[in-house]
Amino acid sequence: MRERWLPVGALAVGLFAINVVGRVVAKTWADGDDDREIRVGLVTLGAIGVVMFVAAIRWVRRHPMPRVWADLLFAAGAGCLLSVLLGPLLVGEQPFAEGAGLFFRQIWWYAGITLVAGFLGALIVMTMGKDWKSQAWKRYADRVGSKPRKVVRR
Repeated sequence: MRERWLPVGALAVGLFAINVVGRVVAKTWADGDDDREIRVGLVTLGAIGVVMFVAAIRWVRRHPMPRVWADLLFAAGAGCLLSVLLGPLLVGEQPFAEGAGLFFRQIWWYAGITLVAGFLGALIVMTMGKDWKSQAWKRYADRVGSKPRKVVRR
């Protein structure tokens, strides 16, 4: 059980940490400058997407797809909730300070980036035939095709 949920929790904490670093950079470097804040936000979302992309590539190679999607969705959901509820508090703001529209827009952007990045990572691995299921079929084909069938005579 621990070997399954530890990487999921680490991914969620990593996504949250990237978001917090982006918020701190935006608060210190770009406070009040909308162009800089947008640039920092886009770089942060890009970093979150890259981390999800890499996690999807690693996990799709090792585990069945239903487990991978459950783990990725749980990690992304936990990271998203931490980022939109706890992230603003760490830089001295309130989660709903800019209104409910911005709050839900953050959730949609976060969900969109993580889902697209995870899907692309999984799709690339499956296209290359390196996913868990393709490798299992390859091992089966090699095992069955390597030995001739034994004929039993009576």
